[in-house]
Amino acid sequence: MLNPRYATLFNLPLFLASSSSSSSLSTTFLVFFPSTRFYGRGNRKKFQNCKKAENFSTVDDAVASFNLLLHALPPPPIVEMNKVLGAIVRMRQYRTVVSLCARLELKGTLNPSLVTMSILINCFSHLGQIGFAFSVMGCILKRGFELDRLTLTTLMKGLCLKGLTRKALDLHDDSVSKGFRFDEVCYGTLINGLCKTSQTRAAIELLRKMERLGLGPNLVMYNTVVDGLCKDGLVTDACGLCSEMVARGISPDVFTYNSLIHGFCGAGRFQGAVKLLNEMIQGKIQPDVYTFNILVDALCKLGMVNEAHNVFAMMIKRGWKPDVVSYNALINGYCLRNSVNEAKEVFNKMAERGHSPNVISYSTLINGYCKIKMVDEALMLLTEMHQKKLVPDTVTYNCLLDGLSKSGRIMYELDLVEAMRASGQAPDLITYNILLDDYLKHGYLDKAIALFQHIIDMEISPNIRTYNILIDGLCKSGRLKAAQNIFQLLSVKGHPNIRTYNIMINGLCKEGLLDEAEGLLLKMVDNNCPPNAVTFDPIVRALLAK
Repeated sequence: MLNPRYATLFNLPLFLASSSSSSSLSTTFLVFFPSTRFYGRGNRKKFQNCKKAENFSTVDDAVASFNLLLHALPPPPIVEMNKVLGAIVRMRQYRTVVSLCARLELKGTLNPSLVTMSILINCFSHLGQIGFAFSVMGCILKRGFELDRLTLTTLMKGLCLKGLTRKALDLHDDSVSKGFRFDEVCYGTLINGLCKTSQTRAAIELLRKMERLGLGPNLVMYNTVVDGLCKDGLVTDACGLCSEMVARGISPDVFTYNSLIHGFCGAGRFQGAVKLLNEMIQGKIQPDVYTFNILVDALCKLGMVNEAHNVFAMMIKRGWKPDVVSYNALINGYCLRNSVNEAKEVFNKMAERGHSPNVISYSTLINGYCKIKMVDEALMLLTEMHQKKLVPDTVTYNCLLDGLSKSGRIMYELDLVEAMRASGQAPDLITYNILLDDYLKHGYLDKAIALFQHIIDMEISPNIRTYNILIDGLCKSGRLKAAQNIFQLLSVKGHPNIRTYNIMINGLCKEGLLDEAEGLLLKMVDNNCPPNAVTFDPIVRALLAK
C-alpha cells in the first residue's frame, strides 16, 4: 500500500496502489490515457530481428518494435521492453509510454520490473499526474520491490515539475531518515526546483548540505543558483557565489555569464554588464546569440536604440546570426520611442533575411502603431497575421483595443472582442479595463456597472486600476454614494493607492462634503499613503469657495 502520509498529502484515490489485481491497474491507465496508436498483429517478425532501441528514428518505429516484442513467443526478457520504453521516453512521448505499459499489463505474459514502473513514474511526473506517480509507487511496494534512490529521485522531480518543491524536500528528508543516500542528480533536481519557485536561499542551503555530505556541487548546480539569484534581483549575491565557484576550481561558462549579464541589465547596471561581456571575451568564452539578445533588449528598454543597433551589427560581424528574438527586441526599442517607421524597416528586414515574424513581432508593431494612433495600419497587420495563419493572442487584441479606445473608435471595440472570442482568445482583465474605461468616458454607466459585475461573475479579480476607473467614472457621473460603496469594497479586499484617494477626495469636495474629504485625508496618512499636490488641490479649492 502507498504510504498513508503521501495519500493524505496528495489526497489520492488509492485505487492503483490498493488494487487486488494487475488488471485493475491496466484498466485505470486505459481510462485516463487511452492508447494513442494501435497496430495490427500481421507481418510479425521474431523479436530478435527488432531494431535496437538506439536505432529508432520515429516513435512509430519504436511502438512497432514494442508490439513485435509484446506478441513474440517465447516472451522476451522484460529488459528488452524497458529499452524500447526508455527510447520512447527520450522522444518525450510520455502518453505513448503510459499507454504501452497498460497494454503490457493487459497482455499478462511479462511482469513489469522495478525499472518498468520507474519509467512509468517518470512519465506520469512529466504529464503532471503526480497522484498516479505516487500510486505506482504503492504498486512497487505491494509487489515486494524495494524502492531505490532512482525511483525516489524521479518522484521528487515530478513534484518539482508541479511546483511542489517543499513536498519534494519532505520526501527527501523522510527517505534520508529511512537510510537512503542520494547523489548529485537528486540534489541538482531539488536545487533546480527551489530556484524555479524563487527559493534561492533554500537552494544555497542545499548546496551547503551537499558539501557536508561530501558531494561537490558542479557547474550546472552553481549556474542554476546564480541564475535564480539574478532573476530575484540579488545580483551581488550571484557574483559572490560565482567567485566561490571559481575558488573551488570550477570555471564559469557562457550560461554563467549570460545569467549575470541578464541580472546586471535587469538591475539597471548596464556598465557592469558590458564589463562582464569584456571579461567573457578575454577569458576566451564565446558569447552566443542569447548574450547579444540580452544586451540589445536592455539597451532598447533604456531608450538607447542606436547603441542597441550597434550591438546588433557587432553580433553579425562576429558571425552570429540574429534570431527572431533579436529582431523583436530591436522592433520594440524603436516602438518605445515612437519611431514606428524604423521599427517597420527592421520588421521587413527580418522577413527578407529568412526569419518569419511571429505573434510577438506583430503584436509589438501593432502596439507601436496604436500608440501613435495609426490604428488603420495596426488593423492591416492583424489582417496580415490571419493571412499568414498566425493566431493573434490576447496581448495583440488588447493593443488594438487600446488603440481604438485612444482614437475614439469605440463602435469597433465590441466587434474586436467578438473576433477575439471567435479565435479562442479569452478576454482578460486588461481587456475588461479598457472597455470599462471607455463605457464610463462615454457615459454608458449601466453598461459599465454590468461589465464590472460580469468581471466578478467570471471570477476574475479586479485590480487597483479596475477600481480606480469605476470610482472615477461614478464620481464624474454624480453617483458619489455608489463610488463610496466601491471604495469600501476595495478597502476590504485590498489597499487603495494614492490615485484612489485623490479620486474620492476630489469627488467629495465637488459635492461640498469637505468634512468627509478631510476625514479621508487623515485616513490616507494613517494608511501610510502620503498625500501629494493633487490630493490638496480640490481641498484648497473647496476651502476658498467656502
